[in-house]
Formats: sequence, structure tokens, C-alpha cells
Amino acid sequence: MSLKSKLIITFLGPLTILVIVGLMSVRTVTLSSMAIERILRENYDSVAACIKMKDSLEHLDRIAEFSFWGVPEDPRQKSKSSIIVFEKNLKFQQGNVTVPGEQELTDRLTGLWKIYRSELEKFINSTASENARRDHYRNYLLPRSQEVRNTAQRIININLANMVSADGQARQRAVVTTSRMIGLVASGVVLTIVLMAVIGPSVVKPITQLTRSVREIQQGNLDLVVKVHSRDEIGELAVAFNEMAASLRKFRRTGRARLRRTQRAIQLALDTLSDAVAICSPIGEIELSNSVAQRLFGLNPESTVDAAGNENISELFARVSQEQRSIHPKGYDGVVQIFRDGDEHFYIPRAVPIFDEDRSLIGITLVLADVTSTRKSDEIKSDLISTVSHELKTPLTSVRLATHVLLSEKLGPLTPKQTEILSAARDDSDRLYHIIENLLDIGRIESGYSQVELTRVNTEQTVLQAVEEMRSAYVDRGIALVLDIPGDIPPVLADSMRLESVFTNLLSNSLKNTSPGGQVTVSAQRDGSMVRFCVEDTGAGIPREYLPHIFEKFFRVPGQEQQRNSGLGLAIVKEIIEAHGGKIDVTSEPGKGAQFIFTLRAAELIEPSTLI
Repeated sequence: MSLKSKLIITFLGPLTILVIVGLMSVRTVTLSSMAIERILRENYDSVAACIKMKDSLEHLDRIAEFSFWGVPEDPRQKSKSSIIVFEKNLKFQQGNVTVPGEQELTDRLTGLWKIYRSELEKFINSTASENARRDHYRNYLLPRSQEVRNTAQRIININLANMVSADGQARQRAVVTTSRMIGLVASGVVLTIVLMAVIGPSVVKPITQLTRSVREIQQGNLDLVVKVHSRDEIGELAVAFNEMAASLRKFRRTGRARLRRTQRAIQLALDTLSDAVAICSPIGEIELSNSVAQRLFGLNPESTVDAAGNENISELFARVSQEQRSIHPKGYDGVVQIFRDGDEHFYIPRAVPIFDEDRSLIGITLVLADVTSTRKSDEIKSDLISTVSHELKTPLTSVRLATHVLLSEKLGPLTPKQTEILSAARDDSDRLYHIIENLLDIGRIESGYSQVELTRVNTEQTVLQAVEEMRSAYVDRGIALVLDIPGDIPPVLADSMRLESVFTNLLSNSLKNTSPGGQVTVSAQRDGSMVRFCVEDTGAGIPREYLPHIFEKFFRVPGQEQQRNSGLGLAIVKEIIEAHGGKIDVTSEPGKGAQFIFTLRAAELIEPSTLI
């Protein structure tokens, strides 16, 4: 058989395959488009069902709200149809789960609806006073309603996102793929004919040799040398190939040794750590991990973060990959619980992105720090404080009542000495009672049981009220209290009672630490979408080494122990400000006073809400 015949037979096979692949690709794209349309229809049905559920829930909220406004309609009868509509659409949604993550949201929606309906029935059947019913509506029914709405909205969002992504990408890809396949088929036909007629005889043999050599290189045979039979482009390619192989041999010798030393040193360093450490690629492939990460969390090299099966770690990795910034969970948020040797252990995951010189993400480092002992210590301390506070509160209330009754002389007259002793006992018991209340209050805030009800609060009026309540105490000590509030200061989104407690604690702190003749200034100014508050005094100041601890519970600056200070006021202030979504900081120099600065969100464009 001649070479020409061999070439014709050789190229007719690929040509036939190319035509078949093109036809199959067009058919595949068509079927994919039909599948995408089906997916979009399912997603649209879920979106429609969730919108109807939200509308029904809105109607139920209005019925509940109108019920304590005195609207003369039976709320049970009014709410029945909305409940039927909601549960009908919920049942439809439970059978129309098509998007990853939608099942978990649907299950959560079902659970939240049961809780909301239970609270609604309690509210409707309640015979309590109007104020109690209003409080129940605001504190229990409305937050549950918001949670149901938010979950339904999340289902809508993931279905819309899937619709947009699937529809746009699939249609665009179908059009592009169809065009490319048609072009490839035509180009393949033309190219095959040209190769068979002209180029084939002079190209096939040297290319075959180069292909064989490339495969040898791919398998690690860098000692291969390609023979050069001509001086044309194929010959130049063979010469360049030989030079490349020589360079690769040199780089392999130096790079392999350097890489081996570096990896070994890093591995040894990581294995000495008690924390779990893993270094991952931007797509989640684990490239390096220490023994703790492998043993406890399944973060094994050549595996992936998702394959480890820990949802918290996977979510943290995805968040860092998207936001491209370090993420350090606050407190024990996102803590990972594991059992090792029969004991419970807690690890806080942190993630740090790795960038190259162009600020492109080239990797992510995961660190899981063992906080078992710290967490247990905090739990023991919190439980002890809570138990002691509750146990002391009841007998202390009796003592306070007894001292107040005796001082009122309803049980008989008192001598001056008796009055003096009882007054001191009353003051000390009142002070102890306030300390216990502060302990319980800060415990409730930290545990999340205390609600912060956000409303539009007039900034100037709130600050002025707090200043006026403290002004007499400042006058008694001979300290000037100055107010610096611009007239155009916007309202803030805050809990008025909590905000008043913040100013009371800060002003009391400044009063205690400022000498007679000094000055305390309260100011506020707009800072973008926030309002920045400042309480500045001219007192003795705080040494630099104590500034990081100033907001810790029970911390008092050395030298101030003689003052009647429990060390809880600033800790409560910090918890309240952070519960509002703001931040608080302190700056000070010894002898130059201190500045307490905190921020709250401006309420000009924000709807009031309840933050738990």
C-alpha cells in the first residue's frame, strides 16, 4: 500500500470521527437547552411559592397588629385563609427542591413556620392586657415572622441565582458551542483534505518522532536526545526541543533539591505546633498540613477542604476565598467541636489568604487553635458569677428592704448612731445590688438572651438627657460638663434605654477619674454612615500598658482600687455598643485624660428593626 493510500485511510478516520462528534455535540447542546428550560421552570415555581408564603405571612402580621389596635374583626377567622395559603405553598416547596442547599433551607423554613404558628396561636388566644399582647407581638411574634421571611427570601435568592446562572450561561454556551462545532467541522474537513493532498508526507514522520519524544519527557526521561534530519522548521523544532530538555535537566537537579529542603523544613516546623495548620490552593486542594490537622480534621495532603467533611471549615475557606481577607472569628463564633480520647475539645478556625507580588490569591492558610482550656475556664467563670449573683440577689433584697424600713422609722425611732450605721448599710447594700444587676445584665448580653430593640433615636435629645441627669453630681465635685453637639446631627439606630446606660457609665467613669476643676466634654459628629460619639475628660489618664484591658470585666487600673468601682461599667458599655453593631475604643496618655470613642449607625436611611 502506498504512503498516499495510507494517508488517505489515516485521515478519513479522524474526518469521520470529527463529523460524528460535531453532530453529537449539536444534539447534546439541544438536549442541554431543554434540560435548562426544565430547571428554570422548577426554580420559577419555587420562587412563586416563596413569594406567596411571604405575602401570607405579611397578612398574618397585619392581622396580629390590628388585633391590639382595636379593629373589630375576629383574628382567628381572618388568619385562617392566610395559614391555608402558606401551608399549601410550603407543601409544594417541600416537593420541589432542586438546587443544592435548598433542602436545608426548606427544612429550616418548615421548622420556623411551626414556631411562628405556635406563637401566633398563643397571641390570638391570649387574654392578657393590651400592653402584654403588644410586647408579645414585638418581642416574640414579629422576630419569628422576620426569620420565616428571611429564610423564604434565601430560597428565592438561590433559585433566582440558579435561574440567572443556568439560563445565561447555558444559552450562551449553547450558542458558542454550536458555532464552534460547526466551525470545527468545516475546518476539520478543509484541514484534512489539505494534509492529505500536500503536507502529510513531509510532516507525519518527524512529528511522530517528536510526539514520541514528548511522551518520553512527560514520563520523566529528560536524557532523551532527538535526532535532527532536516534544517527546516521541523529540524529547528527538534534543536529547540533538545535545548529545552537540557535546561529541564538542569532545573530539575537544582529545583528538586531546593523544593525538597523547603517542604521538609516547613513540615517539621508545622508538626511542632499544637494547633492544626493546613496550606491550601485557591481552589481548596490541600498542599501541606501538619499531623494535628490530618489526625483530627482529616485535612490530608492531596485531598480537598470539602472532602474533610467539616462544614465550618469549608464555609470559612469559601468566605476567605471570596472576600480575600483574613478572617478571625469573634469569641467562640464558629468553634469546631471534636472528641479526642473520650474528651471534648474545641478549636477556633482562622484563615489567612496568601498573595503574590501582584496581590493575586495563590493560597489560603487554615489554622485551628485549641481553645478547650480557655473555653472551659470562661464557662466555669460565667456559671459561677451567674449562680452567685442569683443566690445573693434574693437575700440582699431582704436586707435592703429591712434597712429602708428601719430608716423610715416606721418600727420606732432611731438614735443618730443607729441612723448612721443603717445608712452605711443601706448604701453598701444598694451598691452591692447594682453590682449584681450589672453582672446579670452583662451575662444576658453575652449569652444573647438580652434584646436590643433598635429604633430611631434623636441624638441631641438623648445626649442632652444623659448629661442633665449627671450634671448635679458634676456640680457637687466642681467639674465642668460641656456638651458639643452640632444642630444637624442625624438620628441614630439604637435602643434608647441601652444608649442611656452607655452614657451614664461613661460619664460616671469620667467623674470618678477627674479631679475638681477639671472638665468633661461630650461630643458627636457625622462620620459617613455612622455617628461618632466621644466622651473626653481631663483626668489622670490611663497608662498605655493598661489600655488593652480597660474593657475587661472586673478590671480596674492599679491605683484606683480605693474608689468604689466594680470594674463592670466599661465592660457593659462595650457589650452594648457591639450589640448595636458599633465599635468602641479608648485613647489616653497619663496626665492628659482619656477619650472614649464609639460609633452607632445613622438612622436616616435605615428601617427600624430588632437585633437579638
